[in-house]
Amino acid sequence: MILRLIYICIVSFLFSNEIYHQIKVDNVSDDDISLFQYSGIEFDHADYRRGEYIEFAISNRDLSILNNLGYEYQVVHHDLQKHYESRLTSNYTREFGLGSMGGYYTLDEAIQRLDYIHDEYPQFVSEKFSLGQTFEGRDIWAIKISNNPNLDENEPEVLFTGMHHSREPMSFMNLYYYIYWLLENYEINDEARNIIDNRELWFVPIVNPDGYEYNRSIAPNGGGMQRKNMRETCNGSADGIDPNRNYGYMWGLDDQGSSSNPCSETYRGTSPFSESETQAVKNFVEQRDFKIAMNYHSYSNLLIYPFGYSYENNMDQDDLNTFIEYAQDMTQYNNYVWGTGPDILYPVNGEACDWMYGEHGIFAYTPEVGNSSDGFWPPTNRIVPLAEENLYPNIRTALYAGALVSSIVNVEAGPYTSDDSYSIDISLANTGLSSTNGNINLEFLATPGIDFLDPNIEISDLDPRSFINLDGINEFYISPFVPSGSEMEITLVMTLPDGSQSTSTISLIVGVPEPVIVYDFENNQDLSEWNLSGNSDWYTTSDISNSGSNSFRSGAIGDNQESTASLTLLATTLSTLEFSYRVSSEYSPSGSNFYDGLTFSINGEQIGQYQPDANGQSPWINYSTSLDPGEYTLTWTYSKDGGGGSTDCSNTNCDDAAFIDSFILYSYVESEPILSGDLNFDANVDVLDIVLLVNFVLESTNPSDLEFQAGDINSDGILNILDIVQVVNIILS
Repeated sequence: MILRLIYICIVSFLFSNEIYHQIKVDNVSDDDISLFQYSGIEFDHADYRRGEYIEFAISNRDLSILNNLGYEYQVVHHDLQKHYESRLTSNYTREFGLGSMGGYYTLDEAIQRLDYIHDEYPQFVSEKFSLGQTFEGRDIWAIKISNNPNLDENEPEVLFTGMHHSREPMSFMNLYYYIYWLLENYEINDEARNIIDNRELWFVPIVNPDGYEYNRSIAPNGGGMQRKNMRETCNGSADGIDPNRNYGYMWGLDDQGSSSNPCSETYRGTSPFSESETQAVKNFVEQRDFKIAMNYHSYSNLLIYPFGYSYENNMDQDDLNTFIEYAQDMTQYNNYVWGTGPDILYPVNGEACDWMYGEHGIFAYTPEVGNSSDGFWPPTNRIVPLAEENLYPNIRTALYAGALVSSIVNVEAGPYTSDDSYSIDISLANTGLSSTNGNINLEFLATPGIDFLDPNIEISDLDPRSFINLDGINEFYISPFVPSGSEMEITLVMTLPDGSQSTSTISLIVGVPEPVIVYDFENNQDLSEWNLSGNSDWYTTSDISNSGSNSFRSGAIGDNQESTASLTLLATTLSTLEFSYRVSSEYSPSGSNFYDGLTFSINGEQIGQYQPDANGQSPWINYSTSLDPGEYTLTWTYSKDGGGGSTDCSNTNCDDAAFIDSFILYSYVESEPILSGDLNFDANVDVLDIVLLVNFVLESTNPSDLEFQAGDINSDGILNILDIVQVVNIILS
């Protein structure tokens, strides 16, 4: 115990606690950023708005450099360690188990958590194993998650790492959250089950345990600001080597992307992989076959991909497209900014993702978790939300490692009528990094009344990152018994060789839509169903029209008045509303204001406000929208403001009115279904139908397709005595 206390005292002396502050520098350009870097100022995590400001954490040492450069700045937070400590609590609880260090696991708790996870889910989680030991002799622990965690199966492999930098605990807390999500949702979530059953996931939560344990020793409640590992390099201040500048690809390319100064926060070390921490990761990666990796950091709400060492990205274009495609997908919900380091901030070299991709072709990303307010140690109540916003990227990362096939179903253009056949086109895209390793099964399902030429089709192996169009791969037939107006669904169930499934569904309406309500405003058409209100009524006019001779015109009104016409109608089936409108009124030259014009609403909800274009032109515009079955009140209101503008009708000689024309509601008129056994289609099943059926069975005459469908009562594809018996039973019943 005495020796341990002596050791801690020595370490505390050698690594004297550097003070960090959050500062903001205004009116910063890219040239200023370059000057900061070449002067040795480290701002690996920054909120940088080109031409506006940069806000970042800075040590006392670097602050003196900034002062010598003559820059003015605001201090947002003095002493970041104390600031972070003030936001952390140890009694915060939620469904995700938090740790005792302000909600974050201590190193011991993180290691124990790996044991707990294995003990709780031994069928999915391996025992923890060491990748190697650190500078101070601590193990760098890892686990594997799969449905056979103790077997090396031929499944796509994925790597997740956290805490290259020891003041970034969200980089591993987020991984524990993801691990628990996978395990707890295996029985109830298809994606979780697919990932565990068909991937091998490897987690290295804490790459830099020495630095993290040092932070606990100086700030037991959280907030420690040691970034690098614990090698003594700087005679008592800012010691250590940055593990994320110590990888071999483009190591030491220049002093902008990393530093040769042993006191710098981005000190790269004396040689590539000089540190046991990066050696351990290197050896592990070279033993495996990882397709994709996530090397987590914090903060800045970023998703960074290679290459980071140069502004000119010399990556293969197909690979770059893949990186971009995945980044766009993974950030669609958390809205992280994506790109290369130089794209977003500035170059880095000797970085993990550059090495993983540059040397081994691994699609490796660096997520930076949290915003500038969260900082390196987000408040306790932000731990779970930050983990949640990275759950989707983690899920997609695992899926992308294997075959990830999506389908698009298209059918021949309608209208769709009973007793007819139509072709089906399928497009398949494997956006994953592995082939399907076997045939893909396509199963076609549909609403009763639709039959397929082939309900099951096999497609050969689909290569990674490939796309195939299968035009006319199948046909579907609509039974004559399906009445017009019926909404039908066709569903494609796609099953990959690994057992994972996905579905695509499209809907179609049987029949031809017919005009059921028409207002052309011609020949003194009855408009009694229309409700007219406001300061002046709408009326039929022959002054202008879109079709025919007449249209419906708003009433003459003055400033701050309105003229309204409304119509209530019933859509009995899925319907389409169409009309044309024209507005001739005062207009906004910029197009950004609404002075005089037409407002259209459906059931009180404003759909749009219409006025002439910015050039004052007033063409007829066609409007169309779909309506589900139901009652609708349609309202058109022409209104005027206070007047007096340069484009007012008093100055431009416009009509000062709105017009509508060619109003049509199209609906699918529901037809009566064909009555089974009614071969003569007289809406009755009687002896006359038996006579017809007997003639067909005896082949005295040949039935039409409709007659065959009506007579094949048992749907066995044959007209025979069994169908005659069924018709007799229908009559007797």
